[in-house]
Amino acid sequence: MTLDSGMNWETRWGPEVQMLAAKIDLNQRLLRFGITPVTRDNLRHVLPILSQHLVGITSRFYEFMRRFPEAQRVFDRHDTDRLRKRQQDHWYGLLACEFDQAYLLNALGVGHAHYHAKVPPSLYMAGYNFVVTDLLRLVAVEFKGGDIAAASASISRVVMLDMSLALTAFMLDSLISAGPGQD
Repeated sequence: MTLDSGMNWETRWGPEVQMLAAKIDLNQRLLRFGITPVTRDNLRHVLPILSQHLVGITSRFYEFMRRFPEAQRVFDRHDTDRLRKRQQDHWYGLLACEFDQAYLLNALGVGHAHYHAKVPPSLYMAGYNFVVTDLLRLVAVEFKGGDIAAASASISRVVMLDMSLALTAFMLDSLISAGPGQD
């Protein structure tokens, strides 16, 4: 499983996302979140285990999120099978530490899309919490012969990076939508 290889990430997102991406120094962001070659190695050791469970995690994610009316309203307007597949691809790419321009555009685009779908930030973060909790539980239960604490810390690092990028786009869209002189 890899990021949707048929997707042209450079043209998928509009000019707002592309302009924001041009202003972000991804290498600096990786340093801020402590994502080093060690982080990448830690995740590459657990990726085979975690990737086997991404379909189940995302299925449980949608079951969980449907409990909330604001999430259900978003799902009603979209093809959830397509969203589920894209989410699986996104999580795989994140855990594989594919931190390139395509990843940056995708992470920012996710925030942009969630803002325009009117997903409240607290609901967005609750969704991440659900997936991260499952990933950490799986590492604790399934990861044999390795440093569980290091793998868990690495998951936390990349997830916080990903969330920071998405929320950066979300907040910028919010400020643009408010316009000058708005509170």
